[in-house]
Amino acid sequence: MQKFIFIIIPICLQFMFCDLNEIKDVKIIEGIWVIHSVSSKDEVFYPKGKSPLVDYYVFNSDSTGTKKKLKPNFNKNYSSSLDEINFEIKRIDGLIYLNYISNSENWKERIKKLTKNELIISNNKFDYHYKRFKVN
Repeated sequence: MQKFIFIIIPICLQFMFCDLNEIKDVKIIEGIWVIHSVSSKDEVFYPKGKSPLVDYYVFNSDSTGTKKKLKPNFNKNYSSSLDEINFEIKRIDGLIYLNYISNSENWKERIKKLTKNELIISNNKFDYHYKRFKVN
């Protein structure tokens, strides 16, 4: 029985203290994402209908990039304003942040989860839950 406890306790501790949402490759943020839901405190909000805009992230090899808002068109093309926001990827105390840099202000948002098909970005008020956008 004691051998069993010595095996189980380290395994349990590993699960308790490991980050299950560890981000392995920040570069997979590149691409088009659509907001699936927005949460704040204990409430979750789901957009009604199809989202008129999607977020497009371009990642550069030097940990910088740009974010644009795109509007999907019926012919499977996208229209965009000329506005784009530059960002830097910053690692602070083991957490990953998008540090946005614009002409008028700077701010940061934390990447809480990033997989091939799921992205969660958090600021002081909201958690934005994204899904990878797929063209039908």
